Amino acid sequence: MENATQGERQTGKRRLGDVLVENGLLTPNHIRRALDEQRKIGKRLGQVLIELQLISEGQMAQSLAAQLGLSYTEPNTAQIDSALLLLIPEALAKRHLAVPLEIQNKKLMVAMVDPLDYESINDLRFHAGMAIDPVIATRRAILEAIERSYRLDASVEKIVEASVKDFGNASLQIVSPLEDGNLHHAEVRSLEERSRLAPVIQLTNLILSKAIKLRASDIHIEPTAKDFRVRYRIDGLLKEDMCLPKWFQNPLVSRIKILAKLDIAERRLPQDGAVRVKSENHEVDLRVSTLPTHHGEKVVLRILDQTRILIQLDQIGLAEKDLQSIRQMVIKKKGIILVTGPTGSGKTTTLYAIINGLKSETTNLTTVEDPVEYMIEGVNQVQINSEIGLTFATALRSILRQDPNIILIGEIRDLETAEIAFRAAMTGHLVLSTLHTNDAVTSMTRLIDIGIPRYLVASAVVGVVAQRLVRKLCLKCRVEDPSHHKPEASLTISDVPKQAARASFPDRMEGVFFQEKGCTACRYTGFLERCGIFEVLTLSTKLRELIASGATEQEIRSRAVALGMSSMVEDGFRKVREGITTAEEVVRVVEMEEVFKIFCPQCSRSLHIDFLICPHCGCASPYVCAACGKFLQPEWTVCPYCRHSAQRSPDRHES
Repeated sequence: MENATQGERQTGKRRLGDVLVENGLLTPNHIRRALDEQRKIGKRLGQVLIELQLISEGQMAQSLAAQLGLSYTEPNTAQIDSALLLLIPEALAKRHLAVPLEIQNKKLMVAMVDPLDYESINDLRFHAGMAIDPVIATRRAILEAIERSYRLDASVEKIVEASVKDFGNASLQIVSPLEDGNLHHAEVRSLEERSRLAPVIQLTNLILSKAIKLRASDIHIEPTAKDFRVRYRIDGLLKEDMCLPKWFQNPLVSRIKILAKLDIAERRLPQDGAVRVKSENHEVDLRVSTLPTHHGEKVVLRILDQTRILIQLDQIGLAEKDLQSIRQMVIKKKGIILVTGPTGSGKTTTLYAIINGLKSETTNLTTVEDPVEYMIEGVNQVQINSEIGLTFATALRSILRQDPNIILIGEIRDLETAEIAFRAAMTGHLVLSTLHTNDAVTSMTRLIDIGIPRYLVASAVVGVVAQRLVRKLCLKCRVEDPSHHKPEASLTISDVPKQAARASFPDRMEGVFFQEKGCTACRYTGFLERCGIFEVLTLSTKLRELIASGATEQEIRSRAVALGMSSMVEDGFRKVREGITTAEEVVRVVEMEEVFKIFCPQCSRSLHIDFLICPHCGCASPYVCAACGKFLQPEWTVCPYCRHSAQRSPDRHES
């Protein structure tokens, strides 16, 4: 502690000895005796008084707090937020006898034995990356707080050891935080300085490197009331990998936020950031998103592995017929090509595969994305930043002044973006974009609902690719599925997908079904990677006429099927027949109840809405006109298209 002379010189306040005497803790004789001893041994006055047992450590700390006008605290009785321990590692806390308490107004409150040790304060500020607000505590209380709070090492070592035993050592190197217009920047020190808290770094690296090795697309770090869990999304499905103690939640989240250059002091608002890491000799980008929940911050990391993206159109699972259709679309000089599907259905991969085949020395190809997920050589890629007003619409206006040949729009979200995209398509540009619709035909309705006139949709849209992703069977361990040959009477509820496949496509489902088994190559899941199932709609002259005239979705679909379009279900079951995936996978991603909505009134087998007759028993479909093939409404008695009588079986039933 500080002697009276130095304390008076540095603070301009009363001397420590005077404060102790005024408070009745010591007499002037005690002070003189202590000063004589101090001159002999060279220690500070406060320490000498404690060693002479003239005053207790607690009394000394409180008196020093009164002298300096600082607060006194007892950190050994406080519950210290474990996230703060990431800012002041244990070795640093022991060296300076200081323990972090809380963050207030961007300052870190630290309990210290000697708050006038400016060298120690500067060192703490350097490591914490923020200003230090010192308060006073006793040496014993600080050491007890350090011993109790810094329990990470032993606990985390056990977690890491258990994971390493099953998985292997984590090999991960932080390359750099990705500079991104959407990032929030915090006052944090360099990543090299953060690495002193080894257990937190070990576990973070293990989680990240394990996810990359397992080919995960996302990492979910989710808090619960009593603990928190780590889940990986592998081949489209989430799987829990770790369940960790609650007290380790904040340090882990803080570590990830530091990597992504987010504000670790802000826990009330969502934040977005990014970081680039190097694993097994290749770089991987991580997009980080935090979300405050009732039990703490949830973190999701999207893994963007540049080496794993399929960028060739013939590698994404297209049937030869559909592949040729898309190739015919992209040679157009103008118009709009849409890729549709829900989030996570592989739309970006398909778009990148298309533009990878279109880029050339003679073509100006520009993209506007949110975010730019993968960098493609030879393509001008624009990152949306809504915070500064760089939206899809504003970016598109500028791009149109940049003499583009081909424009890729990450997503058509609103009327303004759609209008600019259609204007570009009508003035000699090929536009590629995405929509969130269930299938190819409903994209027409979606565009009209947004506000684009029917005639413009009919004339500008070149084609639509609707898609989903299904898991591929592991070729090393797949086995023949015996239930495929079961008699129909013995089929169970688990056989429903196969039954639906046989009932709907009897001419296409002959042969062998395969099912998953599990081996070391697929980590005993039976599946390895994913491929797309597609529905490719090319707009012919007749389809354009139907759209412009206000035809229903059913009418457009019926005509498209007649012209050779295969549905996603058909494409999926083709891949089932080829042993690429399972019927259960197709049913899982396509939502079969939307596909099979009607049944034959005679044999009760499922029918496609556009079938003229039942392919199983030959019964005429009651849902379409037998004369012209147009769809009939349930209440109609006469076909309004051809005046043919709309006869129906009274026993028909719909789902």
